[in-house]
Amino acid sequence: MKYLYVVGFVLGITSASLAQVPTAQKLDSAMSIKKSGADKNIIWFDVREKPFDLVGFEWIGRDSVFRRLPLHSDWKIPEAVDRLADQTAGGQLRFRTNSKKIVLKVELPERSGMYHMPATGQSGFDLYVKEKGFQRFLKTTRFPHDTIRYQAIFKIRKTNEMQNLTLNFPLYNGVESLLIGIEKNSILKEPEPFAHPGKIVIYGTSITQGGCVSRPGMAYSNILSRKLDTEFVNLGFSGNGKGEPDLAQIINQISGVNLIILDYEANANKTIRGTIGPFVDILREKHPKTPILIMSKTRYASATDGSEAFELLMNNRDFQKKLVANRKDTGDTNIYFLDGSVVLGEDYYECTVDGVHPSDLGSYRIAEALLKKIREILKY
Repeated sequence: MKYLYVVGFVLGITSASLAQVPTAQKLDSAMSIKKSGADKNIIWFDVREKPFDLVGFEWIGRDSVFRRLPLHSDWKIPEAVDRLADQTAGGQLRFRTNSKKIVLKVELPERSGMYHMPATGQSGFDLYVKEKGFQRFLKTTRFPHDTIRYQAIFKIRKTNEMQNLTLNFPLYNGVESLLIGIEKNSILKEPEPFAHPGKIVIYGTSITQGGCVSRPGMAYSNILSRKLDTEFVNLGFSGNGKGEPDLAQIINQISGVNLIILDYEANANKTIRGTIGPFVDILREKHPKTPILIMSKTRYASATDGSEAFELLMNNRDFQKKLVANRKDTGDTNIYFLDGSVVLGEDYYECTVDGVHPSDLGSYRIAEALLKKIREILKY
C-alpha cells in the first residue's frame, strides 16, 4: 500500500499540462480545474481505520488493500479477473462529519485514458449527502485526466450540522491510497447503519462494473445501493464475467448475503448454457435458500428485430428463463429470472455509449428494473 506522504505531491495542473488545457476549460470557469493548496486547518485520516465504513471490499480487513477479491485464494482466480479486481467499482466510503468541507488525497495506479468513458467515471470519486433518508448527489472530483495523484475539495454546507456522507470509488481504476481531510475541531463519526442489513452480491461483466457511465454513482449497483439503502458487492469484471466455477466458490466466502444476482451473459454468449447451471449449483452448496436472481443480457444497439444478434439474445434469454422454471419445478423456490432484453425500453438504442455499454440513462434503467424485482423478492 502506497501512501501520499511524499515530497512534491502533485496537486492539480502541472506546468507541462497547462499548454494542453482544452479551450472550454480556459474560457469557462465552471469547467476549470483549480489547484488545492496546503491547508493548515485540515487534519488527515486513513480511511481504512474506524470510524470510516468501507463497503464493497470484502477482504480489506485481512489484506488492507482496496480490492474486490482476496489477494490470496484457495480457488483459482483467472489472471484477467485478478487484475480487474484491483479496480474499485462499487466501493463506497461512508461516514459522518460536521466539517464544512472534506478534502481527498488520492493516488491511483494508472492514468485515465479510455476512449468511451470520461475520467470522472474511470478514476474519479463522487459524493452523496443523506438528507431525510434520501441520498442527494453533491459533487464529483475534478483532476487532470493524465495524473495518478490528485487532491479534491468538497464543500458540504455553511453550517456545522452532522452530515451522513457516501463517497463512491472509481469504476475502472484502482486506488493505491486515499486520505480524507476534515477541518480541525470537527467531529468524525461512524455512519448511520443501512436501513437493510446484509449484502446483495452482483456478478457480471463490464456493464456491471460500470462501463461506461460518467461518474461512479451512476453504476447501477451504486444506484441500487442508495435507493434500497443496503450494501452491494460489485463483482463485475470487464470482458471477463464468464461464469468460472472458482468465482462461485469465492462468492460463497462472502458473509451476510441476502441476494445474489447473476448478470454475466454478455461475456458468455456461447458458453452461458454450459456454465450457469453449474455456477448456481456451487452457490447452492453454501446458499441453499438464499434468493438468486438471473438477469439475461441487455439489448445492444445492433440487436435489431430479425438480426442474428437479436436471435441469439432471444435464444439465450429463453434458455435462462427455462432453467429458472425447471429449477423451481424441482424444488428450488428461491430462484428468479429477469428479462434483460427489455429493461432498456423500446428506445434501447439510445441507452448506450458505444452500442454496448450503458450511458447514465441506460444504467439508470437497468437499476430501475432490478429495483422493482429486488423489492418483490426481498420485500424491501
